[in-house]
Amino acid sequence: MRKIGIIGAGPAGVFAAINIKNENNEVYLLDKNNNIGEKLKITGNGRCNVTNAKYYDEFMENIIRNRNFLYSSFSRFDNFSMIDFLNKQGVETIVEEDGKVFPKSSKSSEIILLFESLIREKRIKYLPNTTVENIEKSDCFVVKTARKNYKFDSLIIATGGLTYPKTGSTGDGYNFAQSFGHKISKAKASLMPLYLENRLDVKALSLTNKKLILRTKEKSYEIIGDIMLTPNFITGPAALKIQALAARDELESLSIDFLPDLTYEMLDTKLVSLFERNSKKNISNVLNILLNDQLSSIVIDRLKIKRDIKASIITREQRKRILELIKDFDFKIRQKENFNNAVITSGGVDLKEINPKTMESKLVNDLYFIGEVLDIDALTGGFNLQIAFTTAYAASLDIKEKI
Repeated sequence: MRKIGIIGAGPAGVFAAINIKNENNEVYLLDKNNNIGEKLKITGNGRCNVTNAKYYDEFMENIIRNRNFLYSSFSRFDNFSMIDFLNKQGVETIVEEDGKVFPKSSKSSEIILLFESLIREKRIKYLPNTTVENIEKSDCFVVKTARKNYKFDSLIIATGGLTYPKTGSTGDGYNFAQSFGHKISKAKASLMPLYLENRLDVKALSLTNKKLILRTKEKSYEIIGDIMLTPNFITGPAALKIQALAARDELESLSIDFLPDLTYEMLDTKLVSLFERNSKKNISNVLNILLNDQLSSIVIDRLKIKRDIKASIITREQRKRILELIKDFDFKIRQKENFNNAVITSGGVDLKEINPKTMESKLVNDLYFIGEVLDIDALTGGFNLQIAFTTAYAASLDIKEKI
């Protein structure tokens, strides 16, 4: 009977296991943690944003690196296939804003319990608290752990990347891949906050519909969306997205347009009118009409004028500077790799050395790589989890076809 080993019991590893297992094979699922799906527990803030219901073209637009690699496997198991799988297993799903798909219970534990039940039902041999120390191959794969060695006919690496290392993602898969001659694209933290070089005098401040421009040595990126300002970093959906787009670049600066719906000319006209109609009011109170008190305070601090100066005293040059600060408030960004606060790892096993249809190594027969260990990543919204499920399914089909 053919033996298949899977290293890593995250979403990719577990999904591969339950799709491979049949009466003609033995499937072993090894993980350094005690329980499966440690990272799955925290996805979607614990609600488990399991996939996204966007149609093909829109879905693919959210895969920001190496989306072409996914075309073949996605045609065999896509996001709607995943939704169907869950529904047939008794897990009701709901579609929320931007196509995000969650279990109706809004609990990641429901998905984990389903996977655990399928592991038991299919009699998959789950080996918890098992750290793989080394892998060799002669006529078969020899997986060495502290307790014992295991021999497998086929081996799947599903160890994830480097994000949330407390869940067990410590880059082991990259070392295993390199030991078999695979190239690794340097791992970078993606979908993480933008850290500020200089502290910002502000409490946590949520802002909607702001325009961000992130400049790097290579290019610049623009996006409009919701953000949150904090003293040390900028986060929120738009900030995470623009950081992900630039995750592999050398960051230089970020600027925010606090009123993107107004052109410079429109805003200048508005400022002149506001100052004329409120000439006896403090500048801080006048700016509060356009912004909020925290934003106006930030602008005044950068302008280096007193908060109680009357609007009538503001010079033409100062007004133009206020205009510039509202439309192009710039920050110096600190280059930082914080895998503890990143959602996904950008980088991984070089896809030129992986068969896009099967996820099998082109260098080593019967060796497969799936999920986050691969050099493919996407934006938030369930897309990265779907990549894990899609690549896992592709590998499972190929392994079963060989039996």
